[in-house]
Amino acid sequence: MVSLNQTNQRNETNQINQINQFMKIIRFEDLKVWQLANELSLDVAKVVKSFPKEEKYDLSDQMRRSARSIPSDISEGFGRFHFNDKLTFYERARASMGELRNHFREAVGNGYLEGGVYDKFLIKMNEVGYLLNRMMKNVRTARDSYEIERKSKRYSSQRLTSNAKH
Repeated sequence: MVSLNQTNQRNETNQINQINQFMKIIRFEDLKVWQLANELSLDVAKVVKSFPKEEKYDLSDQMRRSARSIPSDISEGFGRFHFNDKLTFYERARASMGELRNHFREAVGNGYLEGGVYDKFLIKMNEVGYLLNRMMKNVRTARDSYEIERKSKRYSSQRLTSNAKH
């Protein structure tokens, strides 16, 4: 018997699939989360140019690298076929977001950025993080739905086979 929760998950997965077909998300560039993460990466590259020269190979470099890794991991995850592979790269993107957040705190603490600039970046990071978490939830839901359906088919085929023997 299928539970109400499983039915809701299937309905949500079907809705996501319909939306994706409607929106024609066929490349990672079509993903809103990638677009915002890429924009964030470009903005970080611009802002760290104002940091002191002695930070060029330290904090500036770390901020650029963690910011670049977010859209890179999203694009790599998008290109993966298996659910768990996708999730691995999306989790890496989320971890890089946390690293970037830490670097921004350090930059503000060292006086390289004003609080207002940090607040604007924080809004962008929160938006990317929210969309990334939603995308990860959708992948998990699709994975779980697929597993339930696969087990159900396997169970029903076993029943058919055992009934045919009698």
